[in-house]
Amino acid sequence: MPYLGHLAALGAALCWTLNSLVMERKGRGLSSWGLNMLTKLGGLILVSTLAWLLEGRLIPQANASQWSLLLLSGFIGFSIGDGFLFTAFQQIGARRTMLIFSANPVLAAILGWALMGEALTIQHIIGILLAVSGIMLVIRGDVPAGSKAAGWQGILWATLATLGQAAGVILSKLGLATLDAVPAAQIRLIGGVVGMALILTAIKRWNRLFPILKSESGLQVLTVSIVLGTLVGMVLSMLSIKLIPAAIASILFSLMPVMILPLSAFVLKEKVNSRETLGALVTVAGVSLLFL
Repeated sequence: MPYLGHLAALGAALCWTLNSLVMERKGRGLSSWGLNMLTKLGGLILVSTLAWLLEGRLIPQANASQWSLLLLSGFIGFSIGDGFLFTAFQQIGARRTMLIFSANPVLAAILGWALMGEALTIQHIIGILLAVSGIMLVIRGDVPAGSKAAGWQGILWATLATLGQAAGVILSKLGLATLDAVPAAQIRLIGGVVGMALILTAIKRWNRLFPILKSESGLQVLTVSIVLGTLVGMVLSMLSIKLIPAAIASILFSLMPVMILPLSAFVLKEKVNSRETLGALVTVAGVSLLFL
């Protein structure tokens, strides 16, 4: 199917867009590390169930190199990257977090070229730069009012999340060569769960899981994050990373701030200003070059 990888990446971005809005509105006050652990554990259970239904096995069939790369990808991308991402969402909001996160495709392009020799055409490079510029225009703004220290902490967490995401995509690409999306997602989630368990033990935060499970808002966030953000979004993202260059997959994953705009305007009844509209148009122009 033409552009299957592109469409899978767009589907993953839409899932994560909805998840980020729920996280921002319902997740305040809940432990970001606890949410991440419970989300990845629940996602692993559902993805493993899907693997059993599709392939008749619970344990992925992969070689040692694939296990190593995907486990490391899960540890860096999920345990560290998503933990910082969830924290940034709570401290500086989804849009401003995504402003920093929009640098991820550029990092992925550099790493993909350096480590895998992925060469992009001039058209793709222009498309990526246009899309990144549009995304930054959409979500440009100052850190919200409040503690200055908290604002800078949020920026730091978003930056670390960006680095973790770029590294996770490249490691996944390296491990996906002969592996299908579902078992690859399983292995990444195993790495994420093990990594989160180690982090929670080191920072002594296991007790932060129980308030989430006892909270109505916590259960709502978990349900959306596990089903939409992890099960659907993760499998689609693995499929796209397998089929298209890492930089192109990354820019499509990064469309979340632009996808938020129609939801903000038509569902949440929030005003979308001219700058955001212009940024969305520039982004669409850039993305369209990736499909040509």
